[in-house]
Amino acid sequence: MKERMIEMTCPHCGHVFHIKRDTLGIAKISENIEKRLQDGTYFYHQCNHCHHLFYMIYPFLFRDPQRKFILILSDKKEIDNLPDDELVVRCKYPEQLVFCYRVLHQQLNLKKMVHFKRQWEKKWTNKAQFDRYDPLHHCLWIKVKEEYKAMILTKEEEKELRS
Repeated sequence: MKERMIEMTCPHCGHVFHIKRDTLGIAKISENIEKRLQDGTYFYHQCNHCHHLFYMIYPFLFRDPQRKFILILSDKKEIDNLPDDELVVRCKYPEQLVFCYRVLHQQLNLKKMVHFKRQWEKKWTNKAQFDRYDPLHHCLWIKVKEEYKAMILTKEEEKELRS
């Protein structure tokens, strides 16, 4: 939606480069951004010099006016002129923004999902990545070390998750 040239430095080799990236996405209008947020690749970049993949961190705002949420990737503590009737989530890292997008896009309770994520990472002593909610099978799909796991929900957990 709103492209900008951004200076990046590869965290692996120190190569400095400029890249044109969108800094604003809006649901239903920015379908490519939504698709890449959903699959977790939006902030990924492969360095042209050393060929390592890494997450690019730069100011980004995604808004879904229908679901009433705004996701912001920024280190700023205060952002002005945001609607009062929408949930605003400020993220420090791309992984956090992708997680929040997946949760809020599926209209799940963000606080409950953060609680689940902490439980998973404690249980599996690894980074756990939420993939999707499966209402047909009453479970959450989580990716741990490239392996997908299903967390079967109790009726109470599912009720809390959907509230």
